[in-house]
Amino acid sequence: MFQLLELRCADSRATRENASMRQERAVHQIKDQQDLRRVRADDPDFSGTLAKGLMILQCFIRDPRAHANSEFAERLGIPRPTVSRLCRSLQSMGFLDHDERLDRYFIGPAAVALGYPYVINTPLLTHLRPALQSMANRFEGAVSIGVTMDLDVVYVESCTHENGTLKRPGVGAVRGIVETAMGRSWLSQLSITDRNRFLARARKERPDEYTRSTEGLKDSIAHYSKRGFSINMGDAGLGVLAVGVASDIRYGPRRLLFNCAVPGYRAKPNDLLKTIGPALVQLVNMAGRQVGIR
Repeated sequence: MFQLLELRCADSRATRENASMRQERAVHQIKDQQDLRRVRADDPDFSGTLAKGLMILQCFIRDPRAHANSEFAERLGIPRPTVSRLCRSLQSMGFLDHDERLDRYFIGPAAVALGYPYVINTPLLTHLRPALQSMANRFEGAVSIGVTMDLDVVYVESCTHENGTLKRPGVGAVRGIVETAMGRSWLSQLSITDRNRFLARARKERPDEYTRSTEGLKDSIAHYSKRGFSINMGDAGLGVLAVGVASDIRYGPRRLLFNCAVPGYRAKPNDLLKTIGPALVQLVNMAGRQVGIR
């Protein structure tokens, strides 16, 4: 593990963050039948049938196109007859739609409806939207809020300038923790032990994502305590620059993470450090005061 990651960040919240990581991993890390067998061996009460259905739905997170039964079976290592039964059940409940002509499944509207209660109950979203939009307009980019989920962050709100970034994240969008500024801010708040454990997983399970993000991770973790924000100098692709702040506002076991992304052709790296980063810190501090965080 690179040396700069050993720099000490504040560890006062390490216990809560470690518990959060354990809760977030339990199902989402199950990628195939082999993973499922390992989990069930450790936890006999774990529902394998339910997990298989959720694994089918999770296929659409990384690959949102339509899928055939054979593709689900090959990707997940689940027998095709089992996949067929699960897909029919998910279709009957609205979580999948089936195109008879293509003989393929699309994600269904019930999946969208299931996420709606989570989004509308996110703390302060209604009150923060004007401030998020104002900052997005000011810097002609996108200002977003997200939460961690295993190796990713999930966006729960995003306000964008009409001519903002090319890679605009909508609600429900998923990005890797190591490649996003908001994800790096979360990593910077972990204890050294928990952070290195997480990074070891990221390096093993997502080597390409980890490799292209290494230098940005070093810089963000080394300077987060002094700056108050993390940065992405474009290593996530499409020439997008970004800053991120991990707030103390809690949503269940997770903390809300804030991000401001701008097109690289419109802003310079120094703008992140001198203007955009401090502005995002100010916005997060304002949000914290609204919930009584000093």
